[in-house]
Amino acid sequence: MKSIGKVISWINSIASGLAGILVLCMVAHVSADVTMRYVFERPMDSTILYVSAFYMVAIAFLPLGLVEQKDSHIAVELLVEKFPNKVQTFLLLVATVTTAIVTAGVAVRTGQEAYAKFLTGAYSIESGGKVITWPTYFFLPVGFGIMSLVSSWKVIAMITGKDSGLSGLVVEDPYQSKEDPNV
Repeated sequence: MKSIGKVISWINSIASGLAGILVLCMVAHVSADVTMRYVFERPMDSTILYVSAFYMVAIAFLPLGLVEQKDSHIAVELLVEKFPNKVQTFLLLVATVTTAIVTAGVAVRTGQEAYAKFLTGAYSIESGGKVITWPTYFFLPVGFGIMSLVSSWKVIAMITGKDSGLSGLVVEDPYQSKEDPNV
């Protein structure tokens, strides 16, 4: 099980790493546009389109699997934390199964849309030029697909009671009391 979890973590790392690289590319692109606009009075064409259609979509959706892997989604546990541990575990299982099903459905539907855009060769006209946009539609099914994969693997680990093998940063709780080993 651990080897499959490590492969899933590796896929997450690649997708998130690509999103990180695209953040740097976006910063460089916007900086170059601002420099060209105010220093040389010749702005770059289609910067807004590239930022909104390419960079931001990838940055928002590619890391979804990593966020799910690290349990970093927003959660409000005001009521659930008062329930017994068995009820909390059951609710976590139900929520994770629901996440896997919903994200798989979204991945399939957005994948169909991406394929349709690919077949039609979707593009935008910006500043008198044609900018191909169909590749941007594939960021959504990839991101949601990875998130569904992670959720499904977590469900399998919960049901079997085995370690999922999903790697990640171990973040210590700063509020957790630590005993002094020297005492």
